[in-house]
Amino acid sequence: MVTSRKFSSDKPHEPTRRATVAVMPKLIIGNKRYSSWSIRPWFFLKQASVAFEEIVIPLYQPESASKIKAWIDSARVPLLVLDDGTRVWDSLAIGEAIAEKWPESGAWPTDFRLRAMARSACAEMHSGFSEVRRVLTHNVMRRYAPEAWRKVAASVEVERAVEAEVERLHAVLIALLTASGGPFLGGARFGYVDAFFVPIVSRFATYAISSPDSVAAYCARIEALPTYADWRNEAAAEPWRIAHYEYAIADRDTV
Repeated sequence: MVTSRKFSSDKPHEPTRRATVAVMPKLIIGNKRYSSWSIRPWFFLKQASVAFEEIVIPLYQPESASKIKAWIDSARVPLLVLDDGTRVWDSLAIGEAIAEKWPESGAWPTDFRLRAMARSACAEMHSGFSEVRRVLTHNVMRRYAPEAWRKVAASVEVERAVEAEVERLHAVLIALLTASGGPFLGGARFGYVDAFFVPIVSRFATYAISSPDSVAAYCARIEALPTYADWRNEAAAEPWRIAHYEYAIADRDTV
C-alpha cells in the first residue's frame, strides 16, 4: 500500500493569463511512526510552508524495496523529486537541495559561522550516534518508562556507549543554542539543522531521557510546534506496525 497526499503553501497565488499545470515536488518517505530519516525533510518542508506531494511507502513490507526502487535505484528513502524531475536522495543532500531551490525557506543560517556549525552538526548526526540509533530505535508514538531502555541494551558496555552518545548529543545542542542565541539551533528561525535533530527530540521523549535545562527547554519548543503535532497525529493514523520497533518494555503509563 502506498499513500499520497499534497501539501500546499499558505502563500497566495497570483493570477496568470494562461492556465498552466504546475508540477509539484514529490517527497517519497517511509512510515512516519518509525522512519527518522524520512521525517527530517518532511518536517522542514512542512514547517517552511513549501508545497509538495507526499508519497508514503511503508517499510519492511514484502514489496517495500521494489516500490521504492521504482523511484530510486538505492531502494532507500527519503527521496525528493523536484518539479523538473531532478531526483535528490539522502536526507543530508535533500537539505542542501532545499536550500538552493527555496532560498527563502531559511534552511541554513545566514551567518557563516553558524551555517558551518549547523552543517557540521547535521553531518555528525548523519554519520554517528550508531548506538543511540540502534538501541533507542525511533518510534514517535511510544512513551517508555525511564531507564526501561537499559533492558534492550542488555549489557553494561552498551549502556555506557548509549550514555556517551547522549552526552555528546547534549553537547552539540548546547553548543548550537549558545552560539546562535536560540530559540532554534541556528537562531531565530527554524532551520534544517532543527529538522535534522527532530528525531532526537522524539527519541528523548520516547525513552524519557533526562536532559540539561537548556536542551529540555529546546525540546519543549520543538514539541510545541504545530508541525510536530501534525506529525504525531499522522503517525498515529498509520495502520502499519514494525515489530522490532515496538519494544516489549514498560511504558510510562503502566509504571
